[in-house]
Amino acid sequence: MELNSKGDPLLPRKILILALLAALFAVAALSILAGLPKTEPRSTEQPEVKYFFSGDSGKVTQPFHIPTEEWKISYSVQATDNSFFKFIVYREGSGVPLTEIPDLYVTENTYVTVDGGPGDFYLVVTSSLASWEITVTSMNE
Repeated sequence: MELNSKGDPLLPRKILILALLAALFAVAALSILAGLPKTEPRSTEQPEVKYFFSGDSGKVTQPFHIPTEEWKISYSVQATDNSFFKFIVYREGSGVPLTEIPDLYVTENTYVTVDGGPGDFYLVVTSSLASWEITVTSMNE
């Protein structure tokens, strides 16, 4: 066993130095890791999209894109005597209706959910003597 100049064994001093070096290394490694940017899990959620349409007579809307499977059409109708309102949803390029609301003859404010996305769609609105507003909104699954 080696002894220092005072006659004390050197082994405990070597262990102490190794322990201090290991502690310094651990502190340095932790400070480096703490400085790294945190990564967030990737979200598969689509941003919400909205489209607004309004009028007081019939209209074929401009095509709109829905990025999600399910979406919502909110509509508000201000009816008067002898008024009429309805709309039909079509996928662009198809002449087959995807969904339609029943004929309305009264003031109503409600919504319908639509399955059939993603894709490009348009509405055919039929209205007489009724003002209306429609909001199309994607829904995140």
